[in-house]
Amino acid sequence: MTDQQTEIQEVTASREAVVWIDHTRAIIVEHENSGHSVQVVDRLLAEPEERFEARAINEVLDRDRVIVSGPAYARTGFERAYVALTHRPDRLVDVQPTTSVRRVGRTRAR
Repeated sequence: MTDQQTEIQEVTASREAVVWIDHTRAIIVEHENSGHSVQVVDRLLAEPEERFEARAINEVLDRDRVIVSGPAYARTGFERAYVALTHRPDRLVDVQPTTSVRRVGRTRAR
């Protein structure tokens, strides 16, 4: 790998963010060359959902890749608002879980 390829890889890696969002809070983890940073965006009392989503989106506007996680209703709302605001659906990365989660019931002693 050449130095130029390594430099391009590092720049790309430094422009990623992971967003976990529900209807009351967004937790944003950004990868920087010097490490990770975490930001929490809390929904204000009586704040419209659209305004809350816009504030969260504002935190990741300059990122080349945005991975969104959280409950489906909140994740979908954030992704739609992101695309409406940025017109860049290509920046959203869809990540499927690598393992399935099974509901395990309690075993009753008899």
